[in-house]
Amino acid sequence: MRVGWDISHLEFTVTDYYYFGKLNMFLQRNGFVVEEVGDFNQLSSFDTIVFNYPEVAFNDIEIGNIRQWAEAGKNIIFAGYYKNEDGVGSNINKVTQHFGLRMKLEEPQDPTSEDPYFLNVKSRSGLEGVFPCSDIVEGGEALLTSAVGTTACKIDVGKGKIVLLGSCVFWDSFSLPLKQNSAITSCLLRGENF
Repeated sequence: MRVGWDISHLEFTVTDYYYFGKLNMFLQRNGFVVEEVGDFNQLSSFDTIVFNYPEVAFNDIEIGNIRQWAEAGKNIIFAGYYKNEDGVGSNINKVTQHFGLRMKLEEPQDPTSEDPYFLNVKSRSGLEGVFPCSDIVEGGEALLTSAVGTTACKIDVGKGKIVLLGSCVFWDSFSLPLKQNSAITSCLLRGENF
């Protein structure tokens, strides 16, 4: 499974050892080939494309390419953050609204969690995880839900799919080992239904 991790929109880099070292090692151990991609157009050669906290807005040509990639069978993941920090939620919404998905740009808190900013999530198949600093997302089909709303959703587009995640840090070095976050990560990157 080849994963293109976009860095052309100033995303968090997967090779940043401090923040994503555990994710990078986990992916290598589990058969993923992950490359950071600085040229947006080169993303088309990957099975899964990740936009993790994009701080630069997408232009209309890029949005058109994303649609074409999904229609051709790519698994495309957008991961945001709560409160529209750095305008990331707005940047994501500029793309995902074309597919009926959107971030709510809120600051939800989970009353069932030891830390209210760590939303306890559950998949349809029963995987349980933790989404820190997550926004609520809406539209499409819910993949992960919490006591305060949906934290991950997807929509099929042609042969592929667009996935919207409310948190870009559920797979960082601190959160990846929590509950079943690593299993959720694997399912998301493989484009599996869970």
